[in-house]
Amino acid sequence: MTILTLASLGLGLMAGLVAGIFLAFSDFIMRGLESAGADAGAEAMRGLNRTVYASKFLLMLKALPVLALAVAAAAFLLERPGMAAWLGFGAVSHIALVMLATLIRNVPMNTRLESLTGETQASAAYWPGYVSRWTGWNHVRTMGAMISCACFLMASAA
Repeated sequence: MTILTLASLGLGLMAGLVAGIFLAFSDFIMRGLESAGADAGAEAMRGLNRTVYASKFLLMLKALPVLALAVAAAAFLLERPGMAAWLGFGAVSHIALVMLATLIRNVPMNTRLESLTGETQASAAYWPGYVSRWTGWNHVRTMGAMISCACFLMASAA
C-alpha cells in the first residue's frame, strides 16, 4: 500500500466524519432543537454555532479540500491519473456542495439568528423558517460530503 493510497483512505475517513456530523444534524439534532421550542431551540443553536468556530470539525472541514488537492497533485506528478481524477472530483464536490453551501446559505442564516439574541419575539418568528431552510441546505452539505467520501475511497483503489 502506497502513501498515496493511505492518504486517499485518510481523506475518505475525514470526509466520512464530516458527512456523519452533517447527517446527525439533519437526522435528529435539528428536530430535537425544533421540539424544544423556539426560545430554547434558537438559544441552543446559537450555542452550537459559537462553539463550532473553535472545533476540530471546522479545521477538518476547511483542510479537506486543500489536502485533497495536494494529494491529487502528487498523484498526477507520480503518473496516477485515475487517482488524481477521483481526488479532484472529491475536492470539487467538497468545495461546491459543502463549503459553498455553508458560506452562502447556512452561515448567513446563523448570523441572522445570532443577531436576534435577546429579541424573543423576532427570534421566535424567525426560528421555524430557519430550521426548515437550514436543514434543507444541511442535506446538500451531507450529500456533498458523502460524494467526496466516495470519491476519495475510489481514489484509493485507482
